[in-house]
Amino acid sequence: MIEVRGTYFDGRSSAARDATLNCAGDMITIRGESGPLIHAVQVSRCYFDPPLGKTSRSIRLPGGAVFETKDCDSLVSIERSAGKNRAMRVVHYLETRWKTVALSLAGIVLFVWLFHTFAIPVLAKKIAFALPPRVTQEVSNQTMRVLDGHLLKPSELPAGRRAAVNKDFQGLLDDDDRSLHDYRLEFRKSPAMGPNAFALPSGMIIMTDELVNLSENDAEIRGVLLHEIAHVRERHALRSVMQNAGIFLVIATLAGDLSGISSAAASLPTILANAGYSRIFEREADRFAALYFIRRGWSVKPMQDILGRMAKNVPRLPGEAVLSTHPVMEERIREIGALAEKDR
Repeated sequence: MIEVRGTYFDGRSSAARDATLNCAGDMITIRGESGPLIHAVQVSRCYFDPPLGKTSRSIRLPGGAVFETKDCDSLVSIERSAGKNRAMRVVHYLETRWKTVALSLAGIVLFVWLFHTFAIPVLAKKIAFALPPRVTQEVSNQTMRVLDGHLLKPSELPAGRRAAVNKDFQGLLDDDDRSLHDYRLEFRKSPAMGPNAFALPSGMIIMTDELVNLSENDAEIRGVLLHEIAHVRERHALRSVMQNAGIFLVIATLAGDLSGISSAAASLPTILANAGYSRIFEREADRFAALYFIRRGWSVKPMQDILGRMAKNVPRLPGEAVLSTHPVMEERIREIGALAEKDR
């Protein structure tokens, strides 16, 4: 027989009574301090609250009565003989050992890192390619309103120069490009952003006057345009938004709630103007543009030249190659050259 001292609550009032619980076989009896029987019930009809550290534990009896005790070891013996709370006893055993807790914490941190690093990008890509055109158009319109209101000004390029660049741009698009996206080239002046170009999810590509003026030939402009076309094709803008927003936006979108996309798109102007795309996305776009040049027998030097000149117009910070998610220009130039060398 197992004897446990504790406190009895009858479930009808808040009054507490000192009591003793005895367990023999499948029967539990509870007697008051003076000895009279208060409760008798089968163990199988009782509920044992799971253990939580070294706090008091309770047995919940039919009818709402509760027996509470600090003698956790005796309660574990009753549980074990009755075959109750097996899983929770294992959990309690693990959580009371610091090595197990430390390993569990490390496992959680590792899981979160792996999920964020590998799973979210995969889910973000699937979602980005599945979004309807109305969503990509709304995100693009919202982004342009912000950029035009704060960073961009009307273009001052001569109409003839804009027409020539746009003609080159149209020649770079194939039938698939035209059927999947509403490609459009826009020109803006931007002293704040300097020589730059960026693509919006709908297919709109914005090129600054500063970049056009920085270029020395049409091939350099083509390289930049192909780079931006790749960003549109691979849905890099939308994927960046979702990866930055994290798991909650991904889950909400998978569940069919598209309203979060428009809200999260508020971060897209910042991504385009400051942080840029991730190293992976920039390399994908560079590779697309470089291979386009290589397959036509063109030299990739114009691409390298325009990137080199752009690098001189971008402030450099100590440790940029390590800290920045946007690859430094020199690194991109080397990788483009390596692609050309590999093809020879």
